[in-house]
Amino acid sequence: MTAGATSGDANVSALTWRACQSGSNDDQGKALDEAGATCSTVSVPLDPLHPDGRTIDLAVSRIKADPGKRRGVLVVNPGGPGGSGLDYPLALRPLLGDVAKQYDLIGFDPRFVGRSAPANCGEVRLADVFRSSLDRADFVESAHRARAFVRTCPEGLQHASIRNVARDLDVVRKALGEEKLNYYGVSWGADLGVVYSQLFEGNVDRMVVDSVTDVEGSEYHHLATGERAEAAFDEWAAWAAWRDDKYHLGGSGQEIRAAVSRLMKRDLTIAGHKVDSAVLPWVLQSALGDENDRDLMARNVSTLLRNTPPTPELTGWLDQYYGRAPVYSQFIAASIAFTCNDTGWPTSPAAYWRDVQRTRSTQPLFATTFLPCAYWTQHTTEPPLAISNNTPLLIVQAERDNIPLHSARTLHTKLPNSTLHTVDRRTHGVYDERIPAMVKTVNDYLGRR
Repeated sequence: MTAGATSGDANVSALTWRACQSGSNDDQGKALDEAGATCSTVSVPLDPLHPDGRTIDLAVSRIKADPGKRRGVLVVNPGGPGGSGLDYPLALRPLLGDVAKQYDLIGFDPRFVGRSAPANCGEVRLADVFRSSLDRADFVESAHRARAFVRTCPEGLQHASIRNVARDLDVVRKALGEEKLNYYGVSWGADLGVVYSQLFEGNVDRMVVDSVTDVEGSEYHHLATGERAEAAFDEWAAWAAWRDDKYHLGGSGQEIRAAVSRLMKRDLTIAGHKVDSAVLPWVLQSALGDENDRDLMARNVSTLLRNTPPTPELTGWLDQYYGRAPVYSQFIAASIAFTCNDTGWPTSPAAYWRDVQRTRSTQPLFATTFLPCAYWTQHTTEPPLAISNNTPLLIVQAERDNIPLHSARTLHTKLPNSTLHTVDRRTHGVYDERIPAMVKTVNDYLGRR
């Protein structure tokens, strides 16, 4: 265990397993129960650096291994931040195949998420905080909404940090009675695995990190710049232009880009929802990160250009974007708390506007920014974490992910015992049934005796 890795788990007790739907009537619990899972809670310190203070309970699920083949636990996380992972074992079990028989599959809701002391900043819509700010009017409105949201968040969210979730994981490991844990995480969940490996290097057996970001870098760089989204758009536009006889969007990528750019000056109504210049970049990105969605992207753009009936996927996306369900509010609160607690966010809104102006010539569609962090004050007091350890983990990554490949390559150099496998594909998350070679790579690694 490295310095600063305190788990705060002096009195970890054995877990009591029960039905996952116990005390609630939710679809998530029902699906877990039907799959043979059981659930429990683990008590962790709100502030792991002061473990004798207030505690919170984390929700944990388990699908047991085949007793005759069991080699340990496999803890999994689907990313986010802000996403529930309690039922993530259900999604991974088919991919794991026979490997699943070797592990107790452990899902969990990270602190401030789902059933784990969920963050509550009041009712808020994705449309209130996930907005683009390409012109001054949009920027001012986005800043107003961001400031109003942040003012509703309670104290205590300074403890929403990826390092604290890693510390929580180690409490879960001990509560499970395991000397070491095995781990699979994707996106933010991959970053979480890397952080765990740094804080608790000796407690890892096998670890897979899928589509990792620059863990030591600033989240501001990832969210406030759109170079990769622009490249993804041009790749898609060229694909669509070659199929102009089918989609009729334009005979060249430049022609399609020009047509979509003109939409930035229009206010559209799609499926009863407003799509203006603050919303359009988010709509476009909803089908731009995975090459399997190229046809969907073409149909969505056709809807935007011609006001034809939207795809069910676009309708569903807009319903969520403008939705007021409590689950969306909880996700937003947790996501922003973890994101804004990261390092590197300017505290002056003027700095964000300067960056939008600076990048507009090279990022005309996606020179977006993320304004809640300009007003966030509940920051962690811990210094940046340097990554360098000897954990023999497996890194898997798409070469044309919107997260630059150099993030995975840089991580690989910092972890000399790591192995890096890439695939020439545009996607985020490569442990996927549509990429059989990568499924085999991961399963061979986790299943090897």
